[in-house]
Amino acid sequence: MSTDPGALAALSAVVAVELTVAARYLARVRMPRPPVGVYTGGDIAVLCAGVVLAPLLYTALPGAAVSAVFGLVLCLAVQFTLAPLLAAAGLRGAPWSWGASLAGTAATALAALTGHPGAARAGSDLLIAVAVVGVANLWTQSGLRAGHTAALAAALTCYDLAATTLTDTTARFFEQVHDRPFAPVLALTGGARPVALGLGDLLLLVLFPLVAAKAYGRAAAWCATLAGLLVTSAVSTCFALGVLTTGFPLLTALGPVIVGQHLYWRRRFGRERTTAQWREGRTAPLPPPSGAELTAALGAATPDGAPAGTWLALAGGRVLGSGPTPGRARRDARRNGEVTPTTARMV
Repeated sequence: MSTDPGALAALSAVVAVELTVAARYLARVRMPRPPVGVYTGGDIAVLCAGVVLAPLLYTALPGAAVSAVFGLVLCLAVQFTLAPLLAAAGLRGAPWSWGASLAGTAATALAALTGHPGAARAGSDLLIAVAVVGVANLWTQSGLRAGHTAALAAALTCYDLAATTLTDTTARFFEQVHDRPFAPVLALTGGARPVALGLGDLLLLVLFPLVAAKAYGRAAAWCATLAGLLVTSAVSTCFALGVLTTGFPLLTALGPVIVGQHLYWRRRFGRERTTAQWREGRTAPLPPPSGAELTAALGAATPDGAPAGTWLALAGGRVLGSGPTPGRARRDARRNGEVTPTTARMV
């Protein structure tokens, strides 16, 4: 990475803006939930495997093919990020979002093909910044837990350290994609030693404050935001002072900070808020049901005509709502104007 102090300071400023935009998006825009079910440890393991295998696959492909793949991915990510935002503004979300994402992708590709690397780099950076806001919000609003995010950060820290310092995987991948359009790097300068931040690093920087806000509240979100900025600024300062002169795996420093924060907040609160509790504005997770509540739930009368496999939302031994899944039963209870259920039971 370059030691240009101005560019390094600008990188920290860009990260701060990205964190602010992502937080505002979380507070104002509700994304449609994809039919992925509930995140499990297996999902995180699959995601980690994809992150590990992707660079190995890309280094076997021509550079132009890698740019095409990342260009398509960024175009799709920008579209699903802009669609709910434009819809919330009263516009037809799908047509306008597709138009904006295709126009941005085409303009970036055209700048690269016509020999304007600075414009191509700026276009790629803008697409990456928008895509990261959308992906981080999609994962957060889809129910990704802080514990899963911490596990992902820990796994990627180990991989990043190995790929950067113990092997030449990262170096070979960077040589293949640097100065190409749609490279998975937020680069403020070009050349062999750019001031840049990897896509995975940026995604974890933005993702953890969002899931911390959902899981533990505003204080946890602020701590995660400030910690991410401090880590980024500290690494930038080390480059500016000449302490670091070659590529540094940011997750080596950021990963342990994320894991430590999660362990602290988990110890303080005991458990995380669910997505439903966060949307309801609860300041703390609901406590687990007591033995008396479970006994009352088991003894609650089943509504007449309820088919087998129906879930019931209960509180105090009363049936508040029903549905084919626990989540839909709780939503039915909220539509009925009832309090949040404490237990769920299948008929």
